Amino acid sequence: MGEAIEKKTAMLLDEQDEEQDEALDETEGKPEEPITDPGELLRKLCKGTLKLMFPFRAHGQDVEEIGYDFCELTGAEMIEALDGANVSANNIFVMTNAQALALFAATAQKCAPMIEDGSMRSKLFDAKDIKKRLSAVDSVKAIQLAKLFYNASGQTGNRNISKS
Repeated sequence: MGEAIEKKTAMLLDEQDEEQDEALDETEGKPEEPITDPGELLRKLCKGTLKLMFPFRAHGQDVEEIGYDFCELTGAEMIEALDGANVSANNIFVMTNAQALALFAATAQKCAPMIEDGSMRSKLFDAKDIKKRLSAVDSVKAIQLAKLFYNASGQTGNRNISKS
């Protein structure tokens, strides 16, 4: 079992290296202009798709990837997710892992694809599915993404405050 995991890990790391090399090849010769608008940079960093190492099942289907877009959350949705994590934070500037997972689950639910189940349409998965079924390995990246968004939002917001 250990050898299988090591092989899978090595294979995944090799795939990441190849993807990075391909991305470099595609941009060679095309100088990319740096993003100077903090809001635009935040939107670019905090939107994407998380490919799951360990897919889970929802509505009889395998969920192999989860879309997320933190900038599409409203303030009320964010507060509901953070307060719904039922943890007491000692520092308002630091997000707990439970809060980060709840925040990721909220944006994942919002971005979840719609499915038809007979005559009913519903989301393939919701925030509860994410919090209960996301593997530990995939949760680490989900937590990192949520904390990146939270910290980057604070830094971006700092630039919009005048002290006059």
